[in-house]
Amino acid sequence: MHATNSLRNVFTPKLVAIRRLAVVAILAWFACGQLVSAKSYATAPTVVWLASSLPDSTRIEISKIVETDSTAQMKLNTRGSCDVKGKYIATQKVGICQIELRLAATPKFAAITSSAIIQVKKKTELTVLAAASLANSFEAIGKVFMAKYLNVSVKFNFAGSATLATQIQQGAPVDIVAMADTSNIEKVVASGDIERRSVSTLVRNQLAILVQRGNPQKIGSLNDLTRSGLKVVLCDISQPCGKYAAIVLTRANVSFTVASREASASGVVLRVGLGEADAGIAYVTDGLVAGDKVDAIKIAENLNLIADYPIGVATSPTTKDRAAISAFVATASGKIGRQIFVDNGFILP
Repeated sequence: MHATNSLRNVFTPKLVAIRRLAVVAILAWFACGQLVSAKSYATAPTVVWLASSLPDSTRIEISKIVETDSTAQMKLNTRGSCDVKGKYIATQKVGICQIELRLAATPKFAAITSSAIIQVKKKTELTVLAAASLANSFEAIGKVFMAKYLNVSVKFNFAGSATLATQIQQGAPVDIVAMADTSNIEKVVASGDIERRSVSTLVRNQLAILVQRGNPQKIGSLNDLTRSGLKVVLCDISQPCGKYAAIVLTRANVSFTVASREASASGVVLRVGLGEADAGIAYVTDGLVAGDKVDAIKIAENLNLIADYPIGVATSPTTKDRAAISAFVATASGKIGRQIFVDNGFILP
């Protein structure tokens, strides 16, 4: 019995030590397993290729071509009509630019390789004529478009639709036109300046009463515009916004002396915003764009109307880059353009 107890006293410390070592080994194995697992399931970084075309014989900042949320240093390999020059991609002749991006692993992200094929093209300028009420939306669309198609610059000309139709018929440069009514685009289609098959409805709009910020005259309806002493401005009757206003006022059986007639909806906004008029009738979207200068008062639905805004392509475009024309129309009528239009108060077709 004494011998047995002696053996226990000898082996117990060793057993305890062995058990401790086993526990440490198990914990170490588990920790390593967790580390390997973390590496195995590391999050892939986001890589976004921003551009689809580049101008030839130009240096473009890499940040305008690709972006990522990884903090790893970018390693780029190129083939074709482009080379890496420090923080730039340098293009040569027209052709294909193949770019491969490699990112090493970081504590947060896994290593990744991504590639893109980008067209190197001649520089192109698009001439876009558009109704004045489209100005804010088209400028926003233009920025998005030019960030993707780096070889294309867009030149805008905004005016009343009747003015645009006259300019086009008199030979003004045009690649794309967007108007605030169907009758004026029909004029330039009939004259052969715009391809009929290219015409489609881009967006729709409604009228509103525009008043000075804060509505100091407390105007709430079309009937209020008949008050003595009020200065009310409208678009010229030849312009869509003028014709639409005449229809709405006739429906409401409202008449008054017009203080002035403006060449476009933006002219109405300007007059009211400067305090040169107490109120005017233009588009709902004009009130939203100039929200810091004017307020828009809703017109009753049974009196208001829906205005179609068509877009079309020139029969003989100023530019020879048909692909750029198609890409702009697709951007304006696609997901990006539609969101911009909605944000600016337009109605989608």
